[in-house]
Amino acid sequence: MGVQFAEPWYQDPDVLYFSEGPGCQPFNTERLWKMYRYLHHHGQLYIIETFHHNDWRPIGDVTLAQDMMPIVIGDKNFRGQGLGFRVISLLIRYAQEHLKWSSLVAHKIYVYNAASLRVFTKAGFCITHHAKDDRGLEYVRMELPLQAEKDR
Repeated sequence: MGVQFAEPWYQDPDVLYFSEGPGCQPFNTERLWKMYRYLHHHGQLYIIETFHHNDWRPIGDVTLAQDMMPIVIGDKNFRGQGLGFRVISLLIRYAQEHLKWSSLVAHKIYVYNAASLRVFTKAGFCITHHAKDDRGLEYVRMELPLQAEKDR
């Protein structure tokens, strides 16, 4: 399967601004493949799909890794509907119950990305670190401790 389904997401100025920062150039096919290969090798990469008009349709992507959890709802028609929260909640449960991880990290969320801050906060993540990237843009790291099943 190719990555063509995701190309419009990573050419959308809003997706680029909130995930990569201002001034980020749109992703071409090669850059998109490179990103997906990295995410696949670093964690568990998932394509978020929704059942729409009697067919499954890709609308975003997310990666589950202990040290990062990047998520994009690339199709603007599905943003702001709680789908990101639902995906993150499912991955939290999976990491806790099946992978037996003790914590999760949302590694780099720009402070101006109110939607991501809101969804990770709603899912129980707390800000643990403030920093600036190499361009001087402020971001936060958010963490979620996971309880072992016996502790619940």
